[in-house]
Amino acid sequence: MRGRIIATLTDYKYVIALVSVFNFLLTPIHIAVSGFNPGYVIVTNFTLVILGSSLIASTKLTKAFTYVLGLLTLTAIWMEFAHEGSKPLTIFRLVISFALFTNLCILLLGQLRKIKQVNLQFILMPILGFLFLGLIGGILFEAIDIADPNSFRRVAHFYSYSFYYFSFISITTVGYGDITPLTAPAQSLTLVLNIIGQFYLAIVIAVFVGKYINVKS
Repeated sequence: MRGRIIATLTDYKYVIALVSVFNFLLTPIHIAVSGFNPGYVIVTNFTLVILGSSLIASTKLTKAFTYVLGLLTLTAIWMEFAHEGSKPLTIFRLVISFALFTNLCILLLGQLRKIKQVNLQFILMPILGFLFLGLIGGILFEAIDIADPNSFRRVAHFYSYSFYYFSFISITTVGYGDITPLTAPAQSLTLVLNIIGQFYLAIVIAVFVGKYINVKS
């Protein structure tokens, strides 16, 4: 039974990771529908992201490293929630979260290089990488806001969720204008994410088409 569960988690690890991230992106809806404390909903959904995303590690070494980072991140998230307003805990959570999702992006790149044919995994991995990029951007935006609370003008605010929302509309170059970067660091990071988001999509499409042509030929 245990072996079957592990095999199922391995086979569907990219799907599980994608679902967990998309679930996090729906956090404002969960808050509105459930009526729960927004902070509790955010940390719960972010916990699911970490648990689901950690499944993509494949070797013993990468699993051990990823699980340690994941455990430290979970500990930081819940300790921060229990001690609201603790700046040292917030900084620790941001640093370890950045390390975790950067590690996950590196793992995805390594796994993507090994795929020789176009299949479901090859399609899901770049999508997941794009979502991880958005999460990393949110972490960096939150770090900038901690360094200078006047870095952004916000119309609506769902705790730290606002930074992830702004990160995703930045990498997709949507720019609704409800959140505006005001300081030089915030504006610089916004521009960098805009450029990275466009190049990421162009490179992924090029790689996908090239791999498809190679398979067909």
